[in-house]
Amino acid sequence: MRGCCIRPAEEVGCGLKRLKLLFYGCLIVLWTLWKVCEAPAEQGNALRAPTTPQRTERPTAPAAQGTLPALVFDASLRFFQQVISPVDGARSNMYPTGSAYARQAIKKHGALVGIVLTTERLMHEGNEDQVATRIRKYGLWRVYDPVEANDWWWHGPDWVYRPAADPADRR
Repeated sequence: MRGCCIRPAEEVGCGLKRLKLLFYGCLIVLWTLWKVCEAPAEQGNALRAPTTPQRTERPTAPAAQGTLPALVFDASLRFFQQVISPVDGARSNMYPTGSAYARQAIKKHGALVGIVLTTERLMHEGNEDQVATRIRKYGLWRVYDPVEANDWWWHGPDWVYRPAADPADRR
């Protein structure tokens, strides 16, 4: 006679088999990801931007300052830049890239306004090459769209963006 809380031996064995299968499956996925990350990126993929030579020495990150949300977003963006982006490859044709732009916007305006500026930049990134200036950066032509060109509303209606090469007599 079965008790209400006692499981039959075959159900316990089946549960252990499923747990082992799940564990070994996770190990196989992790091993595959490890091997893929070790493999060099494809040079002939037309959908990816050309790879730039890797730096031999990483610059140290400056000490973060700001509010807790700004620090959290900055840490997640740094993680993306240092871990995910090298594996995924360069895809942005803009300068600064999307993650660098987000870090600059968050540092300059805080977490909320920085995320709004970044979202706005990502929404217009597709057609920006038709209206923005192009510069040569890292051996490639890129669309130049700095944070300063997009926070005109911060300064007032009569403010005009002037690149850093111009005199700094901004209104």
